[in-house]
Amino acid sequence: MDATQVAEIVRAAESEGLLSVETDLGDIFRACGGRRRPLTPEALKATTAAVSAAALVGVSQLATAEMLERLGDTPRNADIAEALAAGLPQDIVEEALRQPGGFSRTADALRAAAVNTPPPMPGMFEPAPLDPVIESLLVDALIEGAEIVISGAELPSAASPARIVDLALAIGPEGVEADLLCDTLEAAARSMPNGGSIVLGGLAAAVMALGHDYASPEGVSVAAALCALARSGASGTAFPAGHAKTLDTDSRKASGKRACDVLLLPVGDLGVLLPECESAGTAPMTSVLAFGDEEPTLSRAARLGIARRAPERLPEALERIAESGTFGLDRAIGLDRLRDRGFSDEALDRVSRALGEGLPLNAAFSRWVLGDEIISDDLRLPPESFDSDGRGLLSAMGFSRSDIQSAEAALDGEGEDIASLIASDCGLQLGAGPEAEIALASACAKALGGNVIISVGAHGGLDMAEAALEAGLGVQLVGHRTPVGDDIRARMDHIVALAEEIADEADAPLAPGSHAGDRKSVARSRLPDRRKGYIQKATVGGHKVYLHTGEFEDGSLGEIFIDMHKEGAAFRSLMNNFAIAISMGLQYGVPLEEYVDAFVFTRFEPAGAVTGNDRITRATSILDYIFRELAVSYLGRDDLAEVDVTHDGLGRGEADGTREPAPFTEEAAQIISRGFSRGQLPDNIVILDKRRAEKVAEEEAEAVAEAEEAALEAPEYLSDACPVCGSYTLFEISEEGDIECDTCGDEGRRLN
Repeated sequence: MDATQVAEIVRAAESEGLLSVETDLGDIFRACGGRRRPLTPEALKATTAAVSAAALVGVSQLATAEMLERLGDTPRNADIAEALAAGLPQDIVEEALRQPGGFSRTADALRAAAVNTPPPMPGMFEPAPLDPVIESLLVDALIEGAEIVISGAELPSAASPARIVDLALAIGPEGVEADLLCDTLEAAARSMPNGGSIVLGGLAAAVMALGHDYASPEGVSVAAALCALARSGASGTAFPAGHAKTLDTDSRKASGKRACDVLLLPVGDLGVLLPECESAGTAPMTSVLAFGDEEPTLSRAARLGIARRAPERLPEALERIAESGTFGLDRAIGLDRLRDRGFSDEALDRVSRALGEGLPLNAAFSRWVLGDEIISDDLRLPPESFDSDGRGLLSAMGFSRSDIQSAEAALDGEGEDIASLIASDCGLQLGAGPEAEIALASACAKALGGNVIISVGAHGGLDMAEAALEAGLGVQLVGHRTPVGDDIRARMDHIVALAEEIADEADAPLAPGSHAGDRKSVARSRLPDRRKGYIQKATVGGHKVYLHTGEFEDGSLGEIFIDMHKEGAAFRSLMNNFAIAISMGLQYGVPLEEYVDAFVFTRFEPAGAVTGNDRITRATSILDYIFRELAVSYLGRDDLAEVDVTHDGLGRGEADGTREPAPFTEEAAQIISRGFSRGQLPDNIVILDKRRAEKVAEEEAEAVAEAEEAALEAPEYLSDACPVCGSYTLFEISEEGDIECDTCGDEGRRLN
């Protein structure tokens, strides 16, 4: 096999997914290259401390980033000082001030460091008896999220070249394609300097594709034979006749030693290098479902395995899996119930396709699946409220929390359950106990001459790890940081609620009529005896509703009354008392926004078409209609209105409007209802007091001007008295000395 043939075979194998691209062995298995240490209490404590410190650093970086983001891009010195007092490190502030991008750039850098910083290297240890002390310390380390590898032999260097081979892709309808596998592995070994390492993948999938159960003796024999065949192709060792008979292929003689290690490792992120590989290491198959572009289907290994064991069941399996989305949706919620609540056939088809592709219920009913047109036109809901919140959309359409939870439980793994049941009926059981995995791994280790490490999870525990070590296998223990307990979570919830309450009290505006000292003990703000408001008459689902409002002096809402005609006494009394409760809350400072968020889109009868309101045409309940009307009128929430109308407060629309409405002023709030005018001052309303004041001011200004003008035009009187009338109002009328009396008008000449 020359260099050209090697390159062609490797290129073809990579394009078909049989062989991964060349990478460092450390990228496949992080523990490679680590120096093994004795399994002592001190070493385990040091590993635990390193993991805890790394987790603490990550949490601190994220928390610091959040503090910086709250400051904004250009914070004031006072804001920065408050952040320093709250615990923001001074060095971080100096760095943020030095950075060209300021605080936002520093926050982004901290988040990137917290996310992208790799965890500490796994702890590498030599095998040792797991006495009670070691077991206790191992549990402590795993609770903190540590990764621990115990191996009887040193692993190759992390920098050595390596490739992964997918053994399942060497299985075809006729069985094992031994020549293809061996030629590919030989070319892969020759393409890497000094042979490198070959990591086996897809072992359990290959056993299933050949029609054998993972936990059966036949499955164990097939797995060992596949490992021996892979070792023969990659390292040039002999392939014994016993293994060849198991795979129904020819034996092979040794073809010369090539320095290539063949390893069976628990690759965690296998999909990055071989996206189509269905299993890693010695782990059994846990899923036989594959997701295509349109609908779910059986995976390649399951399809081949069922075709070998029971070919007559294959069409049935494919058909039932393809229909699992629609079937599950009908069984979980009911297609008729969805149609009754406004879901069209197109919407149900989109949801069914999403469920069939493996999306959860929350995502299948989201905006990105249904689309804005369906949510806004068919369901009459704002699409932006349901970007990824399918549960919220179902709740807004009248489904209870228990309905949604039951639907999620029914849809969870619907297609997988069908596929697993059919595979199990055909003798291809999914999953396996610790004993079965250890038996299969031991047989593979014998065929490979060692080099097998199995992953021990929570299902096996330390008992499985101890049994694997006794069998001469390497063990990988991967911990998961234990979340906080219920007691700590409850205490944190209380602390967070208290912090939010303190922040709200510090930042909340004062209620009308209250004073700065009243924040801790909120007093009720009384409405004026003579108050403004409006009455809105409408019909919701054929039921007449009158909404009365009362306002504070500044025009904000202070009370509501709800009257409904021809209703039962109990219902009317309930609505009256509900209105009283809302009014009390408004007068004690509860923001109207809170009531709007709580009650809009609530769903109960009566509901349906709304007549008599120029901004709302449909409502899901009486409360939905009332609080959408209040939100539009008092909060300017045009997003909750269904008809886009530009009005001037007296009903004139945009089509016949002649001027832009004047802004609503404080003077206007004293005499007209802010809710009736919906926050806009009508262009034909004149504030009389203001005009009177302006007129008085103008008259006074004119009088002052006239006086000043008169003062400028008045003559300069002489000191002599008029000889005719005796008045001292003589003034000169010429430079020659002619004089005139301003009182009697007598003219004469001044005597010198």
